[in-house]
Amino acid sequence: MASNLVHGREGALYLSTASGDTAYGSEIGYTNSWSLSMSRDIAEVTPLNSNSKEYVEGLVSGTVSAEGGFRIEDTHFEKIINRFCGVQGATDTSATDITDGTLYFHLFAKLIDTAASSDNITGAKYVVPVLSNGFTANANGGEIENWSFEGTVNGDVLYIASTDSADGIPKKA
Repeated sequence: MASNLVHGREGALYLSTASGDTAYGSEIGYTNSWSLSMSRDIAEVTPLNSNSKEYVEGLVSGTVSAEGGFRIEDTHFEKIINRFCGVQGATDTSATDITDGTLYFHLFAKLIDTAASSDNITGAKYVVPVLSNGFTANANGGEIENWSFEGTVNGDVLYIASTDSADGIPKKA
């Protein structure tokens, strides 16, 4: 039986600081995982003298998280660090101010597959406007140093499935 399931190895995390579904920015190298969790408010509206509870749906909210291997002087990764720490690199002798505001995570479930017989292999992604909540850097003598990021969804999330890079899904290298 054929399946449209996608293996996790097809995923990627791209980051941009500009809005728009086609401006996917740059890949954050050595990302191990990303997660998007969405929920909807539910408000109880049960009237008096009722035998069962009743509810109405409210607004959607969510969280996003990502983690990966720590890379020194990766300018794309430093955009995440910059939300929490001043960044000063070997090529820049002045610390960059901590930047507040929204990041746009492009959470790819699958890039367009260029190894296929045609480019008509559908890719998929979520475009998530994110406010930064937390950043963790971890060091362990027996492991690769790693990082994790947590954020709050700040607006509408967009899901895109397409065979066209003009829709903001890059081709797999």
